Formats: sequence, structure tokens, C-alpha cells
Amino acid sequence: MLKRTITALLAALLFLALLPGMALAEFDPASISTPYVCLIDQDTGAILYEHNAHTQAFPASTTKIMTCILTIEMCDDLYETINIGSGFDTGGSLTSPYPLTRDEEIRIIDLLYCTMMVSGNDASSALAIYLAGSQAEFANLMNQKAAELGMTGTHFVNANGLHDENHYTTAYDMALLSRYAMQNATFREIVGSETFEVPATNNNPARLLENANRLIHTREDRDNLEYAYATGIKTGDTAYAGRCLVASAEHDGVGLILVLFGDMEGEVPSEYRFENAAQFFDWGFANYASVPVSSLNLVTEFTAPVNNASFENAGQNMLSVQAAISSDAKIGGLQDTVSTIQANSASITANPIYNGGTLTAPIQAGDVVGQVEYSYNQQVLFVADLVAQNSVSEIGSVLDADPSASPLLVNQDEPEGNPFLIWFIILGILLVLLILFKLAANRRRRKRRRRTVYRYRRR
Repeated sequence: MLKRTITALLAALLFLALLPGMALAEFDPASISTPYVCLIDQDTGAILYEHNAHTQAFPASTTKIMTCILTIEMCDDLYETINIGSGFDTGGSLTSPYPLTRDEEIRIIDLLYCTMMVSGNDASSALAIYLAGSQAEFANLMNQKAAELGMTGTHFVNANGLHDENHYTTAYDMALLSRYAMQNATFREIVGSETFEVPATNNNPARLLENANRLIHTREDRDNLEYAYATGIKTGDTAYAGRCLVASAEHDGVGLILVLFGDMEGEVPSEYRFENAAQFFDWGFANYASVPVSSLNLVTEFTAPVNNASFENAGQNMLSVQAAISSDAKIGGLQDTVSTIQANSASITANPIYNGGTLTAPIQAGDVVGQVEYSYNQQVLFVADLVAQNSVSEIGSVLDADPSASPLLVNQDEPEGNPFLIWFIILGILLVLLILFKLAANRRRRKRRRRTVYRYRRR
């Protein structure tokens, strides 16, 4: 009897231990109805799963991710107190529990928390107007930043995501932006906070903000949907964009970023995006793998021609460059994908891309002159800087100052170049003179012979 009881307990324990794996195995990312999805590795940028990730969609308040990181980068002092005037938006979601008021004096950092934690349209538009003079001009800065980050399917017209047909992005672009923003410590602190107290201002008492991202924080009046490994980032909701979520999580040194766009209100419950996010993260962590770049035996050395290079350079106009790959660099992705890439590393292609398209002298050894993209099956795995290994001087930099000087001529007062070449020229001249002398002597000898013959015949 005791033996049977112990056996039953062990079987039950084994079953319970397998439950998480069984539940995980049952999750199919393709089973969810969300129209636009993108899951990437935060460290390498590798796509673990995508669905319509490059199709344009409305981002709603996830727009504020760009507003926040751009503000952080533009401001020298985030704790500066500013007067927000009266031109900010007063419609849609407003700073809670007290909307911003005209000529309120508040710190920039407080406006950032209002923007990201409670999705204040008033706070984000106030920041845009303060930093750029208008939302339209700030949107230009947003679009410039988007272009720098490679967000090719994105166009912003405002700082808060209020609906506009010309204000759009893609799930992949937003994942790119979020990956970039999460490298900033201040941004991470803001989006990962459960609550934050904004100090009293000239117009309002202190405000206690609660994060609207239910993966991070649960209000007392809601069911708990917090996810243990969540680190951020931002929700968004409009009638046109639907329910949107950009979320991040980290577990055992692996960071993931997930974008879910387009779940329409009335078609799915409000908690749908958060429940799906938790399943996506569990699935991603369970199926993620990475390998060090050093194990792939990649080509890291290249040569390239240099325009306007001086003839004095060793190797003429060729520059040696090397990919700057750190010892801890890695590629990441789904286990099957990474294993396939590692087994076929010889098929990884390297595409050097030089600054400005072509190299132009002068170049100093150690200069970063471009980047190299390593790709597998036309998918970029990672990018490394290209560093010059030798210096190349500009044509004219070592020539006579006379603008008519030729690179084939040197200053006659100060001969330069190979001394053996000079001696070779001198010997050549002497040889020519000797030959001429011999030819002249031969001519004189033939003339003497002709005269002797003539005199003999006359006799």
C-alpha cells in the first residue's frame, strides 16, 4: 500500500512538472487573431516571429515611445522646471488624476512619466511644443530619427498618436525603435515603473501615477495580469488603431520585445493583448538560442579602392579594412534557425558598405569607414563597423605646391624616390654616350679606309 502511494505521488509530481511544458507546447503564435505582430531579440534584433510585421498600421499612443526617447536625447537637464504655456492638446487621454493646466510649471522628467505611464496626450504635446516650437516641427524631428533607425515604413505627424491618416508605422519599425530606446537607462526606468509621484506644481497638487501597462502594474480595480519578467513599455488605444501594445521582458539574460497592433475593441476583451504577450514571452524564452559570432568563422578582412589617393601611398589606392567584432558578439533567434545557420555558416555573406558609398582620401588608420552586413538567406544577422588598417593620403598632399605639377614629376632641386632608379638613369645615359662615341669612331675608321683604297687605285 505504501509503495503504491509513493508511486502515485511521484507520478503526480512528474505530471505537475510537465504541465508548464505541456501548456507551452500548446501555444501557437499563429493562433492569435492580432493583425500585426513582431517578436524580436532585444540583444541582436533577430526576428523570432512576425505576422504582417512590415504592413503599415496605426500606432496610437505607442507613438509616445519616440516622443520619450527623443526628449531624453534632446534635453541636457531632465529635472529642469518649464512653463508649458497653453498650446498643448487637451483632448483624448490626459494626465491623471489631474490634467495639465495652462501655464503650469512642471519638470521635464515629470512630463515624461505622465507621457509614458498614463499616456498623457497633454504631456507629450507640451514636450513637443517646448522642444521644437510646435508639434509639426517636433514631428519632423521624429521622422528624422525614424530614418536614422531604419524605420522605413513610418511617418509621424504628432507627438502623442492621436489619429491621423498620415500618421502610421509598422510592427517591425516599432520593434526597432523600442530596441533602440531600451538601451537608454532613463527610458528603461520610466517604462518599468509601477507608480510615480509627480510633485505639486504651481497649479496642481501632487499626482500619483499608475502604469497603464498591465504587465507591469495592476490597479486595485482590475484583475492581476502582471508578468514576472516584464520590463516595459507602452500601450495604445484608438478607435482606428484598436488595442495596441509594445512590451518588453527579460529572463536569464535574454531580452525580448513584442509588438501587437490592431486588436479592435468589441472584437476581443481588453485583457487579450496582455494575455497574449505573456504567452509570446514564455514561448520566446523557451525557444530562444544564441551562438557566438566567433564560432562562425566569418570573413572579417576586406580591401577597397580609395578615390583621390596619392601615388606616394604604399599599395597605391587600396585600403585594408577589418570588421570590428567584439569577443562577446552573438547571433540569436529560434533554436532551429540558429542551429541551421551555425551548420551552414559558409553560406553567410558579407556586404561591406562604405560611408558615402565610396572611400575618399585622406584616411587615417583606425578610422571607421563604414559597416559590413552579415546575412543568411538575405536576412541580415548582424552589422559590424569597418575600421581602416592603413592610412591613405590625399593626392597633392606630398607634391610640389605648383598647381601645374604632375604626380609623375618631382622637385628638381630636391630629388626624391628610389636612389637605384637615379643611378640606373645615369648609367643609361653613359651607355648611350658610349654607343654614340663608338658609332662616331666607326664612321671615322670607314672614311680612312675609303681614302686609302682611292689612293691605291690612282697609282
